[in-house]
Amino acid sequence: MQITTELRPAGAERIVSELARGLKKAGHELMVVSLAPFPDESLILDELRAAMIPMASLGLSAWSIPGIFKLRGLIKGFRPDIVHSHLFHGNLAAKLNSFGRSYKFVNTVHIAEKRTGKWWHFMLDRLTNRFSDRITCVSSAVRDFYSKKTSSDKSLIDIIYNGISVPVPLSMDEVSGLRKEWGVEKCSRLIGSAGRLAHQKGYDRLFLALPALSEKIPKGENWAVVIIGEGSERASLEKLLNNVPSNITVKLPGFRSDAARCMGAFDLFVMPSRYEGFGLTLAEAMAHGIPVLASDVDSLPELISDYPQGRAISFASNNAREVAGALSEMVSLPSGAPCIKFSIEKMLEGYSNIYRDLLK
Repeated sequence: MQITTELRPAGAERIVSELARGLKKAGHELMVVSLAPFPDESLILDELRAAMIPMASLGLSAWSIPGIFKLRGLIKGFRPDIVHSHLFHGNLAAKLNSFGRSYKFVNTVHIAEKRTGKWWHFMLDRLTNRFSDRITCVSSAVRDFYSKKTSSDKSLIDIIYNGISVPVPLSMDEVSGLRKEWGVEKCSRLIGSAGRLAHQKGYDRLFLALPALSEKIPKGENWAVVIIGEGSERASLEKLLNNVPSNITVKLPGFRSDAARCMGAFDLFVMPSRYEGFGLTLAEAMAHGIPVLASDVDSLPELISDYPQGRAISFASNNAREVAGALSEMVSLPSGAPCIKFSIEKMLEGYSNIYRDLLK
């Protein structure tokens, strides 16, 4: 049984879908449980339904804490050998329902949580982690951060890197078609990203560096910035576009289910996040072999540590000129060999090994 907080299209939820479908393909019987109600539309739901994987929702809101004990009935009815939970609320619900259990229990930490007011997350984890048979983290950075925040022995925490489906390369015609669709076909250089339009992703910090970048663009050229994704910060980001210089075109085309492939149309992928547990879109961009410029936080330097076309710098607002300099240098770099070390197969192997160890 895989348990997660919700099933909207986001990084950890994508991993739950990939893991569940991979286990089903390997012959395992499984169920996916969401604490929150199912969204009206979700690629994650579509993938799980297509794979004929049973799903259940507890229909909980943020304020229905007692409802998490409904999970016990689902577990009792399904009788799993392994319960694997994801994200803080999914992990906590599974731990609070684990008394008197006959199954083995794994919980996975997906993010280095740095939002203010979340100290109670770590306090509750510190109190309940003894109920877990194994704790895993999606990167060394997350493990180090989490072990410090919860006073846990990091030597007892396993690292299982997230895996991606290697995107199929784009043809030149497809690249031209995408650039025309985005309205940037006349731009000399295309800087791009893919992710939620949320404070965590730091796109406001990228926009603040655009005036300094404008000064580095050769006379007569126009460069483009395209961010694929949707989110709560769209309105505030669009307000920042009023200050974008005339020789830079910025487009926010919205969510695309094929974003991983579309990144092959970028001359440079940029990830200015304030914090990250892993960085799936960064791994997908590296799988295209294109240059990447990432924020020097958490797991991102770890992911690009041996990627020749990668660089990590501070995207802090007082570092706009250095960001602009790095953007102008790296956008002209040629693509290199695709990096495919973060594969779904390796991720499935890592979790399967843990399951087998626990069931011996």
